[in-house]
Amino acid sequence: MTTGSRRQRPVIVPFVLLLCFSLLPASLHAWGGEGHRIVALLAQERLTDEAKAEVIELIGPDLLVSVATWADAIRDENTEAWHYVNIPRKAHDYDPKRHCRKEDCVVAQVERFRSILANPANGKDERARALKFLVHFVGDLHQPLHCGEKQDRGGNEIKVTFFDQREREHNGTRYPWNLHAVWDTGIIEHTGLNEQQYVEKLSVWLKSKSVEALQRGTSETWAMECHEAAVKYAYVYPKDRKLGDAYFRKALPVVDESLAKAGVRLASVLNEALKK
Repeated sequence: MTTGSRRQRPVIVPFVLLLCFSLLPASLHAWGGEGHRIVALLAQERLTDEAKAEVIELIGPDLLVSVATWADAIRDENTEAWHYVNIPRKAHDYDPKRHCRKEDCVVAQVERFRSILANPANGKDERARALKFLVHFVGDLHQPLHCGEKQDRGGNEIKVTFFDQREREHNGTRYPWNLHAVWDTGIIEHTGLNEQQYVEKLSVWLKSKSVEALQRGTSETWAMECHEAAVKYAYVYPKDRKLGDAYFRKALPVVDESLAKAGVRLASVLNEALKK
């Protein structure tokens, strides 16, 4: 082997690793694009005029839905852990020292980017980046299996069949169904609703609730709500791991409530952070 070929190794290896990471299935992401856009649309409807003006100033007229999946698009080994938090099933309280070491989890990152966005002394680019992360991470924080077990990677290691299908298609490639993917996309897609119809459905549900009450809490308490939903619903599946109508009917109200809460809570976070 020549000296020249040895020098190429450090370049080739990182490139291959980056390529492999880019080909990972969407099951590693919280909510599919539909879920994140639903959260963004719900939040957009509830922004104050002041917050809307600031959002336009930071990211342009396309508003929140245009950046809903941005954090997944730029996802890499440095930001991967920011999308979730590992909480053991038996845990009843949030312990940042145990569950979010070095603030490398979605709970800490929501607070971090909320603080950056709220500080007008930060530059426009820095605040715009914080806004885009917040739009995504508040959604991530409400997908139950993003507050699940480390051992099974939030259900990614739990292979299942979903309505008798062992595989699903993503960008022309087929992947095995797993529990995480069912909660990311499967349940939402199985309703047959498009994004606007889903937003309308959740808006009707919200009319019967106290939005102010739903918006209360912190990223830590929201994470424990998410964790509880994972333990009570997501992880309760048949021994044969065949998820059909019975599982879907129990999971759908949880998915709906999680998306609705994420939307109104994102609006609350942004309204407060963008208040002059």
